[in-house]
Amino acid sequence: MHINKIIGAVSAVLLVFGTSSCCPKESHPRADHVIFIGIDAMSAIGIQRAHTPNFNRMIENGAVSVHSRCVRESSSSQNWMSMVSGAPIEIHGVFSNNWNPGNPGNMPAAIKNKVGLYPTIFDHIRAQKPDYKQYCYIEWTGETRMYDMSVFDKAVVRGRTPGIENYRDVFDAAFSDYLQDRPEFMFVSVDVVDHYGHTYGHESQEYFDKITEVDSLVGSFVNTLEEKGWMKNTVIIITADHGGIAYEHGGDTLAEFEIPILVYGKGVTKGKLMKHVSMIYDTGATAAALLGVELPWECRGKFLYEAFEPSDGSVYVPAPLAHPFQGAAKDGVVLTVDDPDAKIYYTLDGSEPDENSTPYEGPVKLTQAANLRSIAYKKGCPSVVASNYFYPEGQLAPIAYKIYYNVMEESMPDFTKFGRADAQGYCNHFLLSEFDVNELDHFAILFTSNFIAEKDGTYRFEITVDDWARLYIDGKLIVTGHSVSHPTFGKVDLKAGSHKIKLEYYEHSKTQCLDMKYNVDGGPLWPVFPTVLER
Repeated sequence: MHINKIIGAVSAVLLVFGTSSCCPKESHPRADHVIFIGIDAMSAIGIQRAHTPNFNRMIENGAVSVHSRCVRESSSSQNWMSMVSGAPIEIHGVFSNNWNPGNPGNMPAAIKNKVGLYPTIFDHIRAQKPDYKQYCYIEWTGETRMYDMSVFDKAVVRGRTPGIENYRDVFDAAFSDYLQDRPEFMFVSVDVVDHYGHTYGHESQEYFDKITEVDSLVGSFVNTLEEKGWMKNTVIIITADHGGIAYEHGGDTLAEFEIPILVYGKGVTKGKLMKHVSMIYDTGATAAALLGVELPWECRGKFLYEAFEPSDGSVYVPAPLAHPFQGAAKDGVVLTVDDPDAKIYYTLDGSEPDENSTPYEGPVKLTQAANLRSIAYKKGCPSVVASNYFYPEGQLAPIAYKIYYNVMEESMPDFTKFGRADAQGYCNHFLLSEFDVNELDHFAILFTSNFIAEKDGTYRFEITVDDWARLYIDGKLIVTGHSVSHPTFGKVDLKAGSHKIKLEYYEHSKTQCLDMKYNVDGGPLWPVFPTVLER
């Protein structure tokens, strides 16, 4: 054979295999309709703690993962793009919320669609299933800069589409249009839960209540689909772009990285608890494959076969929620779990709770400060462990603070040079929410308290901060932090018992953030709980 013919034949083979799907062509389940719903910042622990009767019913009759992960950093743009492209950031090139097409220094997308962006599943559905109706509904307008919006038969965007002014309008338009037109594919993205996380905190009742509201809106729509008999050939995928911690996200904690994936509908195993750690780009790959759409070789997403495999008998159990969430417990701590058949157990000494721990029978009365750790069990299966710090009502707050205003340094100041504090007193947590400083710049706070090491071991302290912080244990500098994107950590060997803790914080300008956690001997991360000061 002539060499040119050989090269031509090889090239043809490479072209065929170079555009093959990340998933096998025929071995995975199919659906006639796919509904893909993304809830910004609805963390895995958030959906487990919030009251979500509709999601729980879908989980009981479908499949769920509460240990799947987003890509780094745990922010929106790169994760929405990973979700709907089936590819990680190294392939699609969207690295941050500052990314815009044409920015100098952008990493080129590994492959490009007709408008020069990395192709999403929306592009592939349009190319391979041109007769399929494809609808899109987006609350955060920033998403649209990453997609070729022209591939949709209908695209509704808050602030751009007349009459679409908030998340409820987005949901209403999506569900109304679906019931009228029943497109083969519908993508819905709402941002409201993220707003509540930033405003009230990702462990606030307001945040949990907003997840409950989303659960109600989605649940009403799903009930209508079932009444019409449409779920027999439809699959719904519900997930999130990232989680959150305190008032922020973007760091490397599991609270920020772990997202839920809920799969419900045709062929999905009833009550399946998915145990493998999947990635956010697996959701997009799964949505495409269910419609028989192949993604290019460059994608990395895997089909979520686990959602369709036989159950091993494990069941999903929501995590306990404490009321109040933390702080003073005037009438004791009430523990609830969003499943009437689940039983709660707890400890007060910092140890890991299990079915041999104290069963919850009513409000937990406290006589001293305690780290209340709780777990729920159902049919012998555990939830994740919840941890909350409390102290009795009337007990003096455990942290002494001094706050200094108008500190005009360009880097971390020398706190030993400060004079008289502008304000001082006692607070409950190493958090900026303890103070009315949300609109302020150029201030410094000195926190001092005691830390109880529960056992001899190597303690790793981690700080996420904007702008600067320094942590001392027993007078020794352990951590100097200056990053909201990547937590800074330090290690120290401690004996069991009480140790002096000092935290210095400086806010220069603009964004504020302060979060501190620790673990011991490589265990799970926990908030740093102070104990009562001797005074």
